[in-house]
Amino acid sequence: MLKTKVLDTNVLLDRPVDQILSSISPCKIVIPLAVVNELDQFKGLEDSPGFCARQAIRFLDSLRPDLHKGVRLPSGHIITVEVNHVNVDLPEFLVKNHTDTRMLAITKGLQKSEEVSLVTQDICVRIMADALGIPAENYVVEKVDIDRLYRGWDRLDITDKEVQNLYEKGWFIPGKQYTANQYLILRDSAGGEHYGRYRINNGDGIVRLIKKETHAFGISPAEDNEEQVFLMDALLDPDIHLVSVLGPAGTGKTLLALAAGLQQVVNLRRYDKLVVTRELIPHGRDIGALPGTKHEKISAWMGAVFDNLQYLVRNFSTGKYDDKSTPVEKVERFLEEGFVELEALTYIRGRSIPNQWILVDEAQNLTKENIKTIITRAGRGTKIVVTGDIQQIDNCRLTAYNNGLVTVIDRFRGQEIYAHISLRKSERSILAGLGVELLP
Repeated sequence: MLKTKVLDTNVLLDRPVDQILSSISPCKIVIPLAVVNELDQFKGLEDSPGFCARQAIRFLDSLRPDLHKGVRLPSGHIITVEVNHVNVDLPEFLVKNHTDTRMLAITKGLQKSEEVSLVTQDICVRIMADALGIPAENYVVEKVDIDRLYRGWDRLDITDKEVQNLYEKGWFIPGKQYTANQYLILRDSAGGEHYGRYRINNGDGIVRLIKKETHAFGISPAEDNEEQVFLMDALLDPDIHLVSVLGPAGTGKTLLALAAGLQQVVNLRRYDKLVVTRELIPHGRDIGALPGTKHEKISAWMGAVFDNLQYLVRNFSTGKYDDKSTPVEKVERFLEEGFVELEALTYIRGRSIPNQWILVDEAQNLTKENIKTIITRAGRGTKIVVTGDIQQIDNCRLTAYNNGLVTVIDRFRGQEIYAHISLRKSERSILAGLGVELLP
């Protein structure tokens, strides 16, 4: 017999209803009529609770006309909307027409014939339920464990013979199989470490040596940061057409991607242009429409990109007048001469983009459809770099499980033209590193 769970309004406002169902084992889910009435009050809000309210209302509407009987879903859940149990005895001081009181009454009424619990994020309601002998539980979804995601690299102990082959031939055949373009920290018998990348060569898996010392546009990986070494190798390899980078703030995702892009666009002329794009989603309350041209509007959203570009071009010089130019002027010159283009995701659809380096920043705010739109725009000779931090999602429609960045990692893993690196170590400052570690 299925257990019964009565859902509070705050549960339905926490995340889209399909994600709520996937986080709860098959059971009978009861939604009080008073909760439906409260959802109606939230549906007009342009924020995450408003979006979730609209999703829940549309979901319930799709189950009519049998909601009062109970509708069984393919997932095994049974959904029903329950009216108030008016005959349930509750203390007189509880306001009868209050949503909390009605939820308590319904749960207590169902308790007589079913194994039921009230699911709510309201701590006071849980306390009242306990005082009335009503089972209650908090609704908490386990956070994504980043360490469980594919990180793009691993460790491997190697023999002296393999070390010899690594440096004489530049490669060796490992004793086990890895994912295509997975990076490896190779530890020899003396405790020394070497870096390699697993590649498929004529159907066989081999580990090729990669250099520890590398740089792009004056930037090198931070000292003792092997993950940045791996990332730089993937960014600079023209045989890798798609790179994804996952990491918290300050790990160098955007800086290294821009440096590698400028190196291959400006210095090596391997690509025609560096295109930087992102979804224009505000963090916090939106300030409304911005004045100016398209370039001026987009620039307001690209502050972090401009900061990194100005840092990278500060020592760049192409002529006798560059010493007098400020970093801001140098960036503007790159934009004017077409080396760098800033583009809103809105304008990507419909384009065919050949022989360009495309950086998709803040990709955790992209949907699966968004990321598909970008990747399918890639023409011959184009490379795409996708960066993001799934702990900082501003798109109310997305979670750490269903965003575009995680979709890329999941779907492209194992492809010979794809590489992924997860960065963990913050290089921005001690304060930034502690912020990532201590603030959930």
